[in-house]
Amino acid sequence: MLVSIPQYISRSHCGYCDDSEKDDFYALESQLHSHPFEKKSVIIGSVAQFTCQEYDELMNIGYRRSGDFIYKSDLLKTCCRLYTIRTCLSMCKLTKEHRKVINRFIKEICPDLPPAKKNTFDLERLYEAQIQSTRFRTKFEPAGYSDEKFALYKKYQVTIHNDDPEDVSETSFERFLCHTPFPEKEVKGDSDQFDGLKLESWTENNKLRIGPTHECYYLDDKLIAISVIDFLPSGVSSVYFIWDPDYAYLSLGTLSGLKELQMCDKLGYDWYYLGLYVEDCPKMRYKQKFGGEILDLCNEVYFPFDKVNPFLANGRLFVAGAKGETYDKEFELESNGYPIDYKDSIFNDRELINIAEDIYGNDKVLMEAQVVRKILQEDFNIPELDSQISLPVQVPGIIPLWQILDWFLTGVLDDNFTVKVLLRGRPMKLALGDMTGEARSIVINFIRVFGLERTSEMLIRFQ
Repeated sequence: MLVSIPQYISRSHCGYCDDSEKDDFYALESQLHSHPFEKKSVIIGSVAQFTCQEYDELMNIGYRRSGDFIYKSDLLKTCCRLYTIRTCLSMCKLTKEHRKVINRFIKEICPDLPPAKKNTFDLERLYEAQIQSTRFRTKFEPAGYSDEKFALYKKYQVTIHNDDPEDVSETSFERFLCHTPFPEKEVKGDSDQFDGLKLESWTENNKLRIGPTHECYYLDDKLIAISVIDFLPSGVSSVYFIWDPDYAYLSLGTLSGLKELQMCDKLGYDWYYLGLYVEDCPKMRYKQKFGGEILDLCNEVYFPFDKVNPFLANGRLFVAGAKGETYDKEFELESNGYPIDYKDSIFNDRELINIAEDIYGNDKVLMEAQVVRKILQEDFNIPELDSQISLPVQVPGIIPLWQILDWFLTGVLDDNFTVKVLLRGRPMKLALGDMTGEARSIVINFIRVFGLERTSEMLIRFQ
């Protein structure tokens, strides 16, 4: 895994709440009276190259990708909380709206399909309608550019998202939805993988696709939608969905989610990742209709959506706690970089409370983090970095500073800790003890955002 130095990026524009008149974008209730809030999107991001397996792990600690750029939000300082959400068919309770979308689509593409039994609904009819339709088909192919795809993308961005036509270029389309961080072997795949994605092969035991993919929707041989998805070891990740505004009546966005849920179920993928759930963004709240789980970055636990939904109200930060449990209110939660399921956690079948305020609204926790940073600087030559590569003392969901200090004090981290770096195009190994203070701080930032084990295994691009 080759990764550039993590950047701490703050922008005044936020695409999630841009059109909202709401002025209550605080992560915590205690922030309401502290200072006027300025809308801003705050992320930690890096340009990277890695395998689908490595991205799968990163996605499950809160990262997402845009092209070959990976990022996670600073949930405390950004104006919108971005949470990883995943689901599966057994967790999705089909609503009346879902049934209407499916029935309308079936009527459009395969009107001769025998009607369902009265007062019954069978999702299997969606699969059968696609198999029998002479008008509708989809094609799975590697993520790549074509003039046909770009024309649809531009029409969608201008009509649905009100983008300036001059800002929608072939380059931006390729960078956003065609470029990937994955090796060429995974991007291209092989014929067996793509044959296994054909509808008629879903019921057979086929070689699973692993890699970035475009599923192109055709109606009467016209491209009407593109689903940009990553097939990963633990499931299918939705990257972006483009649809022709002329076919808005088919509700293709909702339909694609149901189609992909069914595909995951039939092909044996464990999870369907819907991207990010953003309570502050009406366009993103539809994802809760698919059920599933939300990732608590601080506890590193996937919670059933209905268990933590009350904590998400008004776009607040949530950190789950078990009622009656005693928490050390002077430290952030320890991190190991690998999430677990709710059923396997200490929270299973316990009443939950939100302890985000106890940690991130607590002056003692902030002061302790500031003291630890000073100790790291004076005793271990970990100075503060300049501007865009400097991380705050507190960021929910990354390794807390006290844990870094504890690793130094217990010998888990020392001057013999070695990383692989790329300097002037040459890979080499360097120990912390042989680095300048600035380089040591950069390595500590890598450890904070990616974890100790991943940092020791990756190739760090210093320049």
